[in-house]
Amino acid sequence: MQTKSERKYYLIWSAILFIIEFMIAAFVPSPSWLRDSGGDMLIIPLIYCLVRIFLKVLPCLMPFLMCCVGFAFEIAQYFHICDLLGFEKGSVMRIIIGTSFNWMDILCYIAGMIIIYLGICIRKKRISKN
Repeated sequence: MQTKSERKYYLIWSAILFIIEFMIAAFVPSPSWLRDSGGDMLIIPLIYCLVRIFLKVLPCLMPFLMCCVGFAFEIAQYFHICDLLGFEKGSVMRIIIGTSFNWMDILCYIAGMIIIYLGICIRKKRISKN
């Protein structure tokens, strides 16, 4: 069970990451590295933080599992799942799932997983100092 302070910690980080993701999507022109790859690197930590608000199950394995979620979405994009399911252009589901497979996205998800592990290490050091 998560403590109240742990939930608050992950809720705050979820909000920060969501705002950053929104700002990238809304204000950064495409093509640019930040728009095309930066958002993909941050989505895995965002999903991780959202899940950690509610679950503490396997916290050291969760970054890998979140990366696998990213892989699953990318594989779905490869098979044009949005077209197969009939999602219209501009629909929320089409935006969430995405429509174009890119090998670079896979690398970005791995980088996102590494960001999580670095965050876990930094947090453990800060907690152990107190």
